[in-house]
Amino acid sequence: MQETYYGIDVSKDKLQIATHNADSIWQDFEIINEIEAIEDFLSSIDLSKFHFIYEYTGTYCHRLTYCLELRGVTFSILSPSQSKGFSQSLKSTSKTDKSDARMLCLYGKKMNPDRTQIQDISLRQKRQKYNYLLSLKTDRQAFENRKHALSFDPRDAKSMLDSIANVLTILDQEIQSLQDEIFTIDDEQSQRLHELMTSVVGIGPASATAIMVATNGFSDFENVKQVAKFLGICPSDNRSGSTVFGKQSIVKSGNTFVRTTLYMAARSAKKYNIACKELYERLRAKGKPHKVAMMAVVYKLIKQVFAVVKNNTVFNNNFSLAK
Repeated sequence: MQETYYGIDVSKDKLQIATHNADSIWQDFEIINEIEAIEDFLSSIDLSKFHFIYEYTGTYCHRLTYCLELRGVTFSILSPSQSKGFSQSLKSTSKTDKSDARMLCLYGKKMNPDRTQIQDISLRQKRQKYNYLLSLKTDRQAFENRKHALSFDPRDAKSMLDSIANVLTILDQEIQSLQDEIFTIDDEQSQRLHELMTSVVGIGPASATAIMVATNGFSDFENVKQVAKFLGICPSDNRSGSTVFGKQSIVKSGNTFVRTTLYMAARSAKKYNIACKELYERLRAKGKPHKVAMMAVVYKLIKQVFAVVKNNTVFNNNFSLAK
């Protein structure tokens, strides 16, 4: 049975929905972005025949995803770059909710995207807690900066410093509570993964936890290149013909904090991880910039971590992994 696609443009207050009927005539719907309204709409159609396509819009699309997951409906969530690139290929000149919904429907018909895999609820919640922890740490640094700035003014109001001190105390308590919750390894499989990852010289408990949460312990990846692309640490290639040689850089499409954490891990690895140290020194001897060599070390670290996890073998610092 051929799938019929629904394109859905998601915004804060409403969902704009578009599909083709049997006569290839556009049918457009608009409902409010509330669970009850979404449930009413889904109850009115035969869900077995439809494939829903929509763009990831942060928290605004969570209600729709929740309702579709509950009913076991087929859906695909696109990245903004995917939908933008497809819209440009159609040479679309209009940018409205209705035109975007129709464009997403056409994307489904022409591209036949894979179904978005439903994320395990415990992993989803752990990632939410992890992101919240990062947010709290950012807030704490901002208040610490304010405290530092005020300390240079002898005329500052003591009440402001007291208020900042109180906020910092509360943030410290919340951060510690979340860290205790997130970094607790509560099952045998996770403990084993954590032991394998931290056996790699340069990867500490924080780095291992960040990788585990971001990649679900590599369970959804077949090779290390997929992991590197997912985390945003693989280089982009910008070449055309024999005359265009653009500057290469990492794609930066993945989790910024995980990438930063791995970069910090690489600073230790280039000193004490034999393979990483040799790689860094070799690239620097060839004249490569420090950051280029460091990102190569980050990639080497991910290769090592991926290898020990997939082979269920503790890292041996005296053994050079195959390139």
